Amino acid sequence: MKRYFIYIVFISSACVCSGQEIWTFEKCMETGMKNSLDFQLAQLDVLSAEKTYRPAAMEYLPRVTANASHNYSIGSTIDPATNNRVSSNIQSDNVGLNAEMDIINFNIFTQARINKITLLKSKADKEAIINEYLLSLLENYFNVLYTQELLKIQQSQFENAKFNLNRVEKESGLGSRPKSDLYDMQLSYAQEENAIIETQQLLENQKLLLLQIMNITGTNPDSFSVAPFNLPTFTETADVNAVYETALKNNPKIKAAGLAEQVAAKNVNIERNKYLPGLSLYYNYSSFYYKQLNGVGNTQAPPFWTQINDNKNHNIGVSLNIPIFNGFRNHRDVQLAKIEREKNRVNSEKEKMILMQSIEQETAKQRQSLALISKMEATVVTAQKSFATTQAKFTNGLVEAVIFTTAKNQLTMAEYNLLRAKFTAQYQYLKLNLIQYNSI
Repeated sequence: MKRYFIYIVFISSACVCSGQEIWTFEKCMETGMKNSLDFQLAQLDVLSAEKTYRPAAMEYLPRVTANASHNYSIGSTIDPATNNRVSSNIQSDNVGLNAEMDIINFNIFTQARINKITLLKSKADKEAIINEYLLSLLENYFNVLYTQELLKIQQSQFENAKFNLNRVEKESGLGSRPKSDLYDMQLSYAQEENAIIETQQLLENQKLLLLQIMNITGTNPDSFSVAPFNLPTFTETADVNAVYETALKNNPKIKAAGLAEQVAAKNVNIERNKYLPGLSLYYNYSSFYYKQLNGVGNTQAPPFWTQINDNKNHNIGVSLNIPIFNGFRNHRDVQLAKIEREKNRVNSEKEKMILMQSIEQETAKQRQSLALISKMEATVVTAQKSFATTQAKFTNGLVEAVIFTTAKNQLTMAEYNLLRAKFTAQYQYLKLNLIQYNSI
């Protein structure tokens, strides 16, 4: 299928009535993206993933903690200076510093990779939400656009109905027309009037739904109309396989499903790494200060900093952790992770299948609409000629009102069908672009 650059233009003729503001699809898209709560939540998920991710080297930085305590021991207690039990009240202060650093930890790099993939997946999820939102917005926009143009056709036909009804009323009053023609014209007029009211109500509901999709409140549906798309004429149907191959590269839902599969595969590695040993380096520093408050043999305690210096202790070492047996929990966790990986693989294939089916359906509808357009254009031309001939005969009293009404209804229906076919072809073209390139 040839690619066309699409222009979204401001067309004043799109107004159904004067005084209405024209809304282009571009404006609706920008407004909806700004107001969409789902998009805002997705953006927060991206920010959360960005904060979570950091390079693996940072995970090897030492973990340092400091601690301090102030205690009172009353009655029989251990004298910190002699380690003998005495009957005394003692005040003591303890300070310490602990540092630990991983030397060998196989999960650090794996977890860092998971966090990076999770960040990419959160961005793909955000793009998928935007894609789904634009598909919904495009569908509702075209619903409004079609009904809006349909109303214009009905109103144009209604002017003709008014003229003919007034003329038949006069001719019937003069006796040149039978009463049956008058009744037929009155019925046709009432039916067209009812159809316009129904279309106006449908248009109001569709506009209201469009406003709700954009999360806009306080706006009257009658205050705006939507602008049509200015698309080049195209007659070629999209190739299913070509669209599918391009969509696999650009469609965000496929990207998100593939990244979820990668995360699940890394989680299997995380669980397997529990079988492997870990090596860490640690360092501890501690000291204390004490003094007797009262009791037998109460003596003057050395100064604070003297005791801190005399009582200090350094402890440095290497810790090796080798898993031996944990009740088969590691084996269970690995198997569960493998099942989760398989579920994500199946889900990825499912998304690809759904994508292919969607493309097949949309290209079929596009082909059918394009085939109908040329036939319906010819039908409209024929219906116009038939109606013009019948109009002349009816004016000269050669045919009854029911025949005139039938010819008019045939023309109206032909115009309806042509309008729907054209809008359907445009909608399928834009929808396929959105599916294929993730843009309009």
